[in-house]
Amino acid sequence: MKLRSKLDAPVHKNLIYILPGLILYAAFVFGPIVSAVGISLTDWNGLGLPTWVGLQNYAGLFSDERFYLSLKNNAELMVFYCVLPLGLGIGLAAILWNMKPREQLMLRTMLFLPYIMPTAVLGIIWAWLYNPAFGPINQGLRLLGLGSLALPWLGDFTFVLPAVGLVATWYFFGFCMVIFMSGMQRLDPNLFDAARVDGATGLQTFRTVTLPLLLPEIRVVLLLTVIASIKSFDLIFTMTRGGPANATLVPNIYMYQLGFQLNRFGYAAAVAIIGAILIFTVNYAIHRLVRPADEGAN
Repeated sequence: MKLRSKLDAPVHKNLIYILPGLILYAAFVFGPIVSAVGISLTDWNGLGLPTWVGLQNYAGLFSDERFYLSLKNNAELMVFYCVLPLGLGIGLAAILWNMKPREQLMLRTMLFLPYIMPTAVLGIIWAWLYNPAFGPINQGLRLLGLGSLALPWLGDFTFVLPAVGLVATWYFFGFCMVIFMSGMQRLDPNLFDAARVDGATGLQTFRTVTLPLLLPEIRVVLLLTVIASIKSFDLIFTMTRGGPANATLVPNIYMYQLGFQLNRFGYAAAVAIIGAILIFTVNYAIHRLVRPADEGAN
């Protein structure tokens, strides 16, 4: 017994050091998650006592057309949040990698600048740029004699989603580029020399050497951009508030409308829980599908 107590003593001492972190995690992460799950099982207007309804809120989501519309819009926005920034980022990283250090530093800094700004501020700025009456985009088109292309970008049912999505692409592609350039720094230069000796062109070297070796960075970029797309709120809220006619409605905007405009906090919490499940599901799929060859072998 004495020997066992001596062996257990260091463990108890270590728990003292991690206890503050556990308390903060429980208070600000785990606690709100558990509360959201509990609220999602109730009918609550935010003022009175919640009424237990079980899985009724979740059953209602399966027949909610607006919820399906928000998921559809979110899926389309993933192209602008994930696919385009990834493609532009890796292409620009390959171009900048062959430049001189001074030019590379200057361009890398300029392209990364949008990412350091709050997305809510960017939404306000781009809403002004898209303004159909005095916005610089339409004014520039009119000066070039292309007045027929001047549209109410944020009021057009066809172009509003791409208009908002392009702002997200502009925000994320510099971040993706920096991630890929940091990944290129760890690659062995001898591999590129060997490919050059074998007669591979620049495109062939990029496709067969650079791209497979950057799979860890591609996975990180996909994880972060997918999470950002599913959690998208502030950019869309400041630009369109989900309009026109729900053309840019996404789950987080819908959750905001349900909770803070309609006082249906239980139903809004159910939307939030479904969003969290989607994030975990998509991230698990990315972890399983986007893996380097050596990791997949293990």
